[in-house]
Amino acid sequence: MKYDTIIIGAGSAGSILATRLTEDPDKSVLLLEAGPDYPDLDSLPEEIKYGYATGTEISTSDHDWQYTARGTDEAEITVPRGKVTGGSSAINGQIFLRGIPQDYDNWSDLGNDLWDYQQLVPYFNKVETDTTYQDDPGDFHGSTGPIICHRFPRDKWLPASEAFEQACLDAGFPACEDANAPGTTGVGPLPLNNPNGIRWSTAIGYLGLSRHR
Repeated sequence: MKYDTIIIGAGSAGSILATRLTEDPDKSVLLLEAGPDYPDLDSLPEEIKYGYATGTEISTSDHDWQYTARGTDEAEITVPRGKVTGGSSAINGQIFLRGIPQDYDNWSDLGNDLWDYQQLVPYFNKVETDTTYQDDPGDFHGSTGPIICHRFPRDKWLPASEAFEQACLDAGFPACEDANAPGTTGVGPLPLNNPNGIRWSTAIGYLGLSRHR
């Protein structure tokens, strides 16, 4: 068989690339992945599906490449990398934070103005459905993207989270209700891509749109 494009790795980037390329019905794409593929939510193992799975469960499973690196002179550290469709987005901690604008602008200043933060914002928004701001997304949130993210309302916080926030405020850190808004810093709720406790990887969000093509 012949394909217009062959993508090696169905991870965070490969899944998105395959989905975007197959928006053209005249193009054929072969997406190859070393790890297993779970075509729907019902077939996902619990350690992949549910965000409460511990790092130990993931790092010792067949869904992780089990890479290590030198952490100190005396010890190695684990370097989690997903070996499954969705790649590391299928085993990560589900923290859906954007980089700070200054980092992107610095890359732009080095010679590639396509990395300018303001030029990237539409693409950040295109990725997400931010349910916290879905009714009023403004300029910095998406409401129709494949990756669902949210923030836990304060009445759902654990006592430890409440105590941590209060300790930070008492220490002089500013409150931050939206960590993905430009120019924000401080302490507040984290944006998470785990609606209803399900780790929303690119395999779910993106390949779910393109498997039938």
